[in-house]
Amino acid sequence: MAVASSLINDLMRARERGIEYVIQHQRGDGAVGEPERDGAGPYYKALWAFAAAGRGEQGNRLATWLAQDVLTEEGDFAGDLRGHALDSAYSYANAWLTVGAHKLGRFDVSRRAMEFLLLLQHAEDGGFRIKRDDEGAPQDVLCSSQGGNACLFTGRIAEAKNVGRFLRTVWDAQPNPETELFFVYKPGQGLRTEFAEERQRLHSIRVDTPRQAYFNAGIAAAFLARLTMATGDRSWAELGRKYLDITFNVLDEMYATAQVGKVGWGAALLFGVTGEPKMLQLAERVGGAMLQQQTDTGGWDNTGGYVNDAVRIEVTCEFIVLLDEMIAGIAARA
Repeated sequence: MAVASSLINDLMRARERGIEYVIQHQRGDGAVGEPERDGAGPYYKALWAFAAAGRGEQGNRLATWLAQDVLTEEGDFAGDLRGHALDSAYSYANAWLTVGAHKLGRFDVSRRAMEFLLLLQHAEDGGFRIKRDDEGAPQDVLCSSQGGNACLFTGRIAEAKNVGRFLRTVWDAQPNPETELFFVYKPGQGLRTEFAEERQRLHSIRVDTPRQAYFNAGIAAAFLARLTMATGDRSWAELGRKYLDITFNVLDEMYATAQVGKVGWGAALLFGVTGEPKMLQLAERVGGAMLQQQTDTGGWDNTGGYVNDAVRIEVTCEFIVLLDEMIAGIAARA
């Protein structure tokens, strides 16, 4: 597959440019960015990014800073150096940190972090809640899928399968998945399909509306592809394919947004599992879009025009990871 091999090389070069940008923002104490001002935003994806780019030195320096200054006895990442910007995606941020630490071999961090993270998984529904202290808080596709990834990478297969069960529950409750994908689930109430119109983007993806949270479909597919690998049960890959279906019908403006990255992640891993050409085509198109979005700094900006160092570092760390995951998925069949 000459085209796939060429894309892999391009993605690898972009990943390298991205990590060089992030390294410029690592301090002498190991922290990334300015957490005293910006909280966890600049650093919570950086552990995984350093691991993905083969930067063990920088990753371990960050992990040591986290262990000393942010990680609590119970395994949470908390306090002033975390801040509150991610309080409505609490388990999502913790899952990023857990996977990153585990990939770096910092089991002193990931072991405790995973024990705490599992406290945020709903015992019956299987999803991960968005709030730390509210046991009745909604669970959503984003937090649950990334929590599921943390389960997989730390060997918690039973808990990962419970996340898969949650995603199947969410899918089975969809009224019209061809045109709108809902992704917020409330314990005891079910899938949230009614909300104020101004909050639509926080609850669903619509095919006829711009600036949607496309990443929900992508991260669900990515997790379900890896769950297929871990269990050998190909029904999970089929469920992942269903989650991605809507991305073939949305507006083309998706490819001009940073929210497209996780779509490529899901498509590439599903291609690696299934070999389906349509998944490769989607991954290739997303990969091309990600390359076009890379700035002269080597970093990536978020969609919407508001850019500062903290935002750029966060998005760049994510894209480094997504590029690495896409390389893996495509290379599995190339």
